Amino acid sequence: MTAISALISKKWIAAASDSLVTEFHPETNEISHIDFRRSKIVPIRKFKAAAAYWSLAKIGKWNTYDFLKTMARNAYNYDTIEEFANGIKLMLKEKLDGITFRTPIHQGIGIHLIGYEIHGDTLVPELFLISNFANPSYETLKELDVTRNLYGTLHENFRNNEESNEERRNKVIEFLDQGGIFRFNNGDPLLFNPAANAIHMMFNSAISRNVIREEEGFVNYMKLVSSHM
Repeated sequence: MTAISALISKKWIAAASDSLVTEFHPETNEISHIDFRRSKIVPIRKFKAAAAYWSLAKIGKWNTYDFLKTMARNAYNYDTIEEFANGIKLMLKEKLDGITFRTPIHQGIGIHLIGYEIHGDTLVPELFLISNFANPSYETLKELDVTRNLYGTLHENFRNNEESNEERRNKVIEFLDQGGIFRFNNGDPLLFNPAANAIHMMFNSAISRNVIREEEGFVNYMKLVSSHM
């Protein structure tokens, strides 16, 4: 199982992921470990962004990491990160549609694209989820699509049933301007965020007591998150 964690603030984004890649062998019903070291996070410098993936990592000679590296090199062909997210979706769909999967669920894939987009005269972070999983159970598939996810992770106290992307983005900006930090874990913040929030609260308490400096707290938090993935 892949685990991905992202911390997103007004001025910076931090992402962590495990490095384990496994391969399923249907003939023996066994799973082997084929990679422990290569990152599952690909930087996209054009948009001050990063992409991380889970589930489908490799089939035949094709692999998701190299696909994302190629997309990153071509990012300068896109004007916005939203266009880039949709470009990933279209190219990925074309690839997946051309492959026959013995077990359909093995076609399931999720990609976090975390980066900044221009809003007025400032840069605002967003997390785009590109996935064909129907829900966080990862047991059924849907059509591959792209969704925005920061607004959906806001606590209900910060939301007021905003409907348009513009209204939702303004709520995200309001939260960030108040010093808020988004935490997004895998494709299921509802399940993973409570644990991440508890760990973050521990570091905040240590900082407030001068046990550690603020920058140490952030670095140690990310080390703790990544070491348990």
